[in-house]
Amino acid sequence: MPRIKLTLIGAGSRFTFGVVADLIRRPALAGSAVALVDTDPDALDLSARIVRRMVSETGADLRVEHATQRQDLLPGSDFVLNSISVGEPWARERDVAIGEKYGIHQPTSQTVGPAGFARGLRVVPHAEAIARDVASFCPNAVVLNLANPLSAVCGAMLRGTGLTVIGLCEQWKTPLGPFADLLGVPPEELDCLSVGTNHLTWALALYHRGRDVLPATLRRLHAPEGRRLLDTLPVSREIYDAFGLWPTGTEAHIAEFFPYFLTPETRGGADYGLLTRHFTQDQVDARRVERQALAEGRTPIDPLLSPSGESAVEIISALLGVDEPGLQMVNLPNAGLIDNLPQDAIVELPAHMGPTGVRGLKVGPLSQPVAQILSNRAAQHELLVDAALTGDRRLALRGLLMDAQIVSLNAARHILSESLSANAEWLPNFR
Repeated sequence: MPRIKLTLIGAGSRFTFGVVADLIRRPALAGSAVALVDTDPDALDLSARIVRRMVSETGADLRVEHATQRQDLLPGSDFVLNSISVGEPWARERDVAIGEKYGIHQPTSQTVGPAGFARGLRVVPHAEAIARDVASFCPNAVVLNLANPLSAVCGAMLRGTGLTVIGLCEQWKTPLGPFADLLGVPPEELDCLSVGTNHLTWALALYHRGRDVLPATLRRLHAPEGRRLLDTLPVSREIYDAFGLWPTGTEAHIAEFFPYFLTPETRGGADYGLLTRHFTQDQVDARRVERQALAEGRTPIDPLLSPSGESAVEIISALLGVDEPGLQMVNLPNAGLIDNLPQDAIVELPAHMGPTGVRGLKVGPLSQPVAQILSNRAAQHELLVDAALTGDRRLALRGLLMDAQIVSLNAARHILSESLSANAEWLPNFR
């Protein structure tokens, strides 16, 4: 049985518990080490105590370590999972508020739009520094990245490090449930060939028992029998009508890539059922109380032990040969997999995972309008990374101006200035 060391950086995030639960459910990985890293000592302490309780109460053979300095735990790591955020919980609230001053509304703010761009300026330098440390302390480790904006973060971690970096996101699965209901089959019997860039992917095929049922599914969706379901997907419906491909992912994520849905005229997206999620102090306090109760053993640990729905441990198991080789949806450098996208664009598509490594599925060309939309996002991500690492305000403005939500040069200048000021504590490169 392989014994590995998995280091989780940003261990205060919710992903930690899901990954550990999935490890516990893999007896073949017994004897492995889980190393937890977070720069917030309080968040790290709670996570470490909860993880140790998960291990203890299940009798799992896992060794748990924790430290605030990643350099203490990276040596010997076989896999490194990055799920950091920077400046939260309130940085996102500030980012969203700045955009709203200029008529820009963002229900997720994780990837694009002015809030997604500001998030990238905060996260990218830290992710790049983590990658440099991985290359120094455990250069053969595989990096699994969950941090957003995922495409830009993956690109930053790949720069000059020679690492294997795999970006993971499960948003592409969103249509499987509704499509399964429409077809009258269990969701686990469906498999979607979904390609694009993170949070903006497109269905090229939908397989049921080896047969592509996507054309029939879309016809049924637009027939009277599918009307009720179609009405719950107004953003996807509009994008499909405009571009001829069904977008995968949540309505909120898809909407942020286009300037049509989140405007004052649509009441900030409310006409499409989209609402900006706000975080409150009560929620912050409630989460801390919940985690303290779990850490102290005052509430059952069982809810944390269910399968996470994330693919990190499945990928680890496939790469180690513990599970059968197979396809997983991941984010990788394009390298010719999609013919009409830039070679170094980070693309989301199926890849074969096994002991021989990671091999992306050759897709071929996409329709020209869709390819152009995705190419623009890839170019914006490159500018975002350049700006974040250099602190160059001109590059930051250019990157922001490439965002579809920005429709005014003057507004872009104000948004950038206000964002840099509001985030100054986390943007030392721009001082």
